[in-house]
Amino acid sequence: MQVTRTAEDVWSCDGAELAVIMRPDGKGLVRLPTGRPDLWATLAAAVAHDVSGPLVLELDEADTAAADALGAAGFRPTRREQHWRIPLDRLPDRQVTADGHHFIRVADADPERVARLDNEIRQDIPGAAGWYATAAELLETLSDDEFDPALYLIAVRTETGEYDGLVRVWNRSPAPRLGCLGVRRPWRRTRLAPALLYAVALPLRERGVPEIITETDVLNRDSHRMVEHIGGVPTVVRVEWERPAP
Repeated sequence: MQVTRTAEDVWSCDGAELAVIMRPDGKGLVRLPTGRPDLWATLAAAVAHDVSGPLVLELDEADTAAADALGAAGFRPTRREQHWRIPLDRLPDRQVTADGHHFIRVADADPERVARLDNEIRQDIPGAAGWYATAAELLETLSDDEFDPALYLIAVRTETGEYDGLVRVWNRSPAPRLGCLGVRRPWRRTRLAPALLYAVALPLRERGVPEIITETDVLNRDSHRMVEHIGGVPTVVRVEWERPAP
């Protein structure tokens, strides 16, 4: 089948489109077309040929046929992620308190300080090394259709005003996605992270949203334990594949 590059970052084949989105770590995130797995290998090979920089994409661990095709196109598996469902009816009915902190919406925060906090947290997340976002990129995400001001919060230390943690949920359909929940090292294994999660989960539950989804690196056992503790249900394991720059 013929693949056509219809835009700088879009490829088309038999009515299906593949897009490449540049991430802050300099890698191109490949968005495969849903519902057309028969075209994934063809489209991925075309993108690998046309794009000189590093590329990453995700596949279900069980999709061995596509994995073979990606290997032939120069992609290699680099990390594995456990995906989760988090039923919101399992969370407490009351707000969990975070001693010494209060929460503000990201739109009311200093974008430079939020970007620094985000970069600091990401350096301890497997697979996120080299990820450096800027304040301008942060502000750009706030215009995304999936941004919801009630679901992107910053934890501020009340005594000093320091930013110590954040939670970011994208209001996707059919289920909102927990994109990041993180706190600075001195506040790990405290109530700060659970309090941030509950602060966004409660308004979602009030809207009638039954669950949120998220993912954790299979090597990050602390994240696994936290998701399990709040009632997370494991679903599938997905593999991140990367094609390094030639």
